[in-house]
Amino acid sequence: DRRGRHFQLQRGWRTWEPVDGTAQQPMVLVSWFGAAAYSLWANQLDWNEFGDQALLPSEAQWEYAARGATSQTFPWGDSPADASLALFELHRVRQRYPGLLPLAPVQARLGTSPFGLHHMAGNVWQWCADWYDPHFYQQPEASALNPRQPVPTGIRSERGGSWTLFEWLV
Repeated sequence: DRRGRHFQLQRGWRTWEPVDGTAQQPMVLVSWFGAAAYSLWANQLDWNEFGDQALLPSEAQWEYAARGATSQTFPWGDSPADASLALFELHRVRQRYPGLLPLAPVQARLGTSPFGLHHMAGNVWQWCADWYDPHFYQQPEASALNPRQPVPTGIRSERGGSWTLFEWLV
């Protein structure tokens, strides 16, 4: 995979360490399983015991965290995105990145939700716990408290958008 040169970790003497210049960037090139394993580790739980029971947010929880109780169009409201609000649309076809990817640092106040969460739009995609189903919100189960789409569809949900695209920025 040609993207491997952008992997942000390198093997140190005894541990993994960030590549120079990436310590404040969000992680990229992480599989759903990697994100799930990290969510368990961060909560001091063992992958061997919990397997794919990730502590990632469900798609519905993520949407609520990003849009707030009023379900606005974007985390910051209904106004269109621009560079002061989110990092997006920086990639051009056939563009190569010899150095660091153009990612905003994790502490940058971009894509900020009504709850103060950063990067809820733009910068990098974020994994959700459940399976993606474009028709889930039309099903009765979707009206449950903290709904989760448990039926495997072969596609895991991602939310937030990326620095590479605009049309998916919601």
